[in-house]
Amino acid sequence: MEKVRAKKPVGLIVAVAILGALLIAVSVMYIIAQSQLSQAALSLENVYQKSFYNLVDDVNNTENKLSKVLASNSSSYSAKMLEEVSKNINSAQENLNNLPYSINGLHETLAFINQASGYCETLSKKLREGGALTSAEKETLNKVYDAILTIKSSLNKMSKSMWDGYSILDSSIRLDGDYNGLTNDIGKMQGDIEYPTMIYDGPFSDSQINREIKGLTGQKLSQEDAMKVIFDVYGNATPEMTRFVGEGGGKIATYTYEVSFGNNKKLYAQTTVVGGHLLNISCSCDEAAKNISLEKAEKIAVGFAETAGVNNMSVVWSDVVGGNAYINLAPVLDSVIYYPDLVKVKVDMAQGDVVGYEATPYYTNHVSRNVGKATISKAEAEKKINSSFKIESTKLALIPLEYSREVLTYELKCKNAGETYYFYINAQTGEEENILKVLKTDNGNLLM
Repeated sequence: MEKVRAKKPVGLIVAVAILGALLIAVSVMYIIAQSQLSQAALSLENVYQKSFYNLVDDVNNTENKLSKVLASNSSSYSAKMLEEVSKNINSAQENLNNLPYSINGLHETLAFINQASGYCETLSKKLREGGALTSAEKETLNKVYDAILTIKSSLNKMSKSMWDGYSILDSSIRLDGDYNGLTNDIGKMQGDIEYPTMIYDGPFSDSQINREIKGLTGQKLSQEDAMKVIFDVYGNATPEMTRFVGEGGGKIATYTYEVSFGNNKKLYAQTTVVGGHLLNISCSCDEAAKNISLEKAEKIAVGFAETAGVNNMSVVWSDVVGGNAYINLAPVLDSVIYYPDLVKVKVDMAQGDVVGYEATPYYTNHVSRNVGKATISKAEAEKKINSSFKIESTKLALIPLEYSREVLTYELKCKNAGETYYFYINAQTGEEENILKVLKTDNGNLLM
């Protein structure tokens, strides 16, 4: 007798299949939603952290420029620095306003930042009009500087917390009342600050600096021909190791290449379309123990620049950070340093390889010049320096200024209270044109 097979419940199977599909769809939608939320949170955190680090930079720049004002004997230079301080403080206020804090927790800090900007602008205007700073104004500036120092120290401590995983977004959850985590952290700055009382006027605007490209020479080249300079400076590089990445626009048109040397070492090189000059190099490579001296690294940097077609260069600044030497080169002609034509080189002190190169200033500015002669003596320039500074060296230097100007100066390296400064005195008028302060950081020494 033939067995009758039981019919499968087709409707139930279809229903289960549909339910399963719906569950999968809901799961996928949930995962997508969570992913979108995570991406949104990450994007917001990135915005907050960018504003915070910009705030740190603004306060650091404010402190640096105020220190120059307090060191300067020149009314015109002090006026210029005070204008820049006002601009930095305005930027700091904008970045502070972009952070997720309760404004009630920072009333004094915000009021101070706002007034400091206007106060510095007012003093700058006074100096521009031929006035001089009174003893009371100088005392107030010193108090502003002390307050900025305290804010700088607190912000720099907070920035280190960022590296340890501190999340601005997480800390912005309200803890109680009008305060939240970030407010409390920034609000701690207020305790040790004595805010001065100031009178100030309104805002001002700076002129923009636009430099034309002067130093490029040669004809437009194809990317194949422009690539050849890479093989000149890196004798072990070959066409098989080199990949054309693309073209870059901007003021200087470029070709970009990737050079793979193996052992996870890659170089990214840019050459100019006009002339095929090596413009810059960056490297994706690991640091190793130092095997060569800084003196040897400096010689490597000069030789590399010569092979790249940049001649008559001398070392004008060098520093060691980790396993790398950072070296600034400039032409020195007739005992004059030509700072506008700067080339920066990074040398790996383990292998002696050049792993960084930046020649944009050189190809922007390098032309034949008649810089004239100094009309004041070295001794006269040295008399312009505040007597509290010890002069260590004096050299002639051509320096770049705003509005594409270049000025022949005496460069005076000075020490005061353990700090190093570079003063630049106009070699024809005796005016103080610029001051650079050496800043000691965890990542080496900087000139600002």
